[in-house]
Amino acid sequence: MAVEGRTHKPVIDRDLCQSCSLCIRVCPAEFLPELSFDQDTTRGYVYTNTDLMRIEILPPCEDACPIGQQVWEYVQLLAAGKVKEALLVIRQDNPLPGVCSYVCHHPCEQACIRGSWDDPVSIRELKRYAVHYEINHSEEILKVLKERKKSSRGKKVVIVGAGPAGLACGFELVMQGYKVRIIDALAQPGGMLVGAIPPFRLPRYVIDHDVGIIRSLGVEFITSVRIGKEIPLQEVRRDGFDAVVLAMGTWKDITLDVAGEDTSGCLKCLDFLNTVNTGHTINLSGTVLVVGGGNAAIDTARSALRMGSKQVIVLYRRSRQEMPASKEEVEAALHEGVQIRYLVVPKRVVVREGEVKGLELIRMELGEPDETGRKRPIPIRGSEFIEAGDIVIPAIGQRSEISFLKAESISERGTINLGKDGQVKEYEGVFAAGDVVTGPSTVVEAIASGKATARNVMRYLEESG
Repeated sequence: MAVEGRTHKPVIDRDLCQSCSLCIRVCPAEFLPELSFDQDTTRGYVYTNTDLMRIEILPPCEDACPIGQQVWEYVQLLAAGKVKEALLVIRQDNPLPGVCSYVCHHPCEQACIRGSWDDPVSIRELKRYAVHYEINHSEEILKVLKERKKSSRGKKVVIVGAGPAGLACGFELVMQGYKVRIIDALAQPGGMLVGAIPPFRLPRYVIDHDVGIIRSLGVEFITSVRIGKEIPLQEVRRDGFDAVVLAMGTWKDITLDVAGEDTSGCLKCLDFLNTVNTGHTINLSGTVLVVGGGNAAIDTARSALRMGSKQVIVLYRRSRQEMPASKEEVEAALHEGVQIRYLVVPKRVVVREGEVKGLELIRMELGEPDETGRKRPIPIRGSEFIEAGDIVIPAIGQRSEISFLKAESISERGTINLGKDGQVKEYEGVFAAGDVVTGPSTVVEAIASGKATARNVMRYLEESG
């Protein structure tokens, strides 16, 4: 950047600008507010077309990242060809960089100022490039991580759940010198990463790599054990663990609660995805109707196509604009042939002679925004119609199975109640992280929760001696 004239207007080559925004705070024009909106300058363009004045942390990409990735630092290192150094910067904040490089919803790119005049920096793709360096140089990176690892503190923590939150929590704790064991109900670590996200979105070798790094750092994994079923919660600490972290996720599908849903042609979303993602084949034919508008619904629809369905239709109660699924996944589904019907809600499953024949739907219109900020769908009286189909898969949300906890520990939303210190209410030394606390969230948000819980656990263990 150069300056010109007595007003010190910034002169920036837009082709060279990386949109890091670091120059904004040190620019002399900071003391001449009227220049902030001068359209003849890049600075004026940025201020006019973004919410930059509301942002306290710069660059905005780092402010938008739930785990506080040092985006500007590692992007600059990659630009300079210093891939190892960039990867090690990523590793300072991200315990699952491989996973994030494929399925993070990349809010950093949505916040990127460069996107206000052309395209944002492809931050997630750049991270993926760095991760593949790590995959090819695992021992080299692992050596550095082991050097960063703190000496043993003589304390042990057991984590229930090997999804993103549990894995992130385990990584943070083992790096700080705690002995960590992770217990999971599935046959392999990963939680929703292996049980719900299809391999065409998240390659299994990437999950194996991230988990392998955590395992190599000393985390012990015990799989195929379900807490509350195989063993009660009080038995989890039987080997002298000083703290417990519950990170079981949300593995129970929310039902449509309509007539006919108990028919054999109605499948459960998570059961379907878990079966497909663990390598089993489900032979589908005819038309599959998927109800929902989130990533799980889109994953289900795309998986159903791959299982032989002739037609897959997603039914969503709001418009495309309100759809919570990521834009790129929706576009990929449409490109593959998935159809989407907007502004419709199921009233009943149409059943004839014990077989699903479709769904009776009612059309909706959008009213005022609800508590989520999205426009509320309102039924249009007399607009019912039948959408023919052979299989129905509801994908309208999930909740946790935590009935083994005391009633006081469960919120009205069916999530775990936490005290101010992060401990589960009514349970001394028991913490919780991820979707079991927040409800269904994104992968990177679950990772952020796991990291925050690790800090709560460390504080508790240090204070308790």
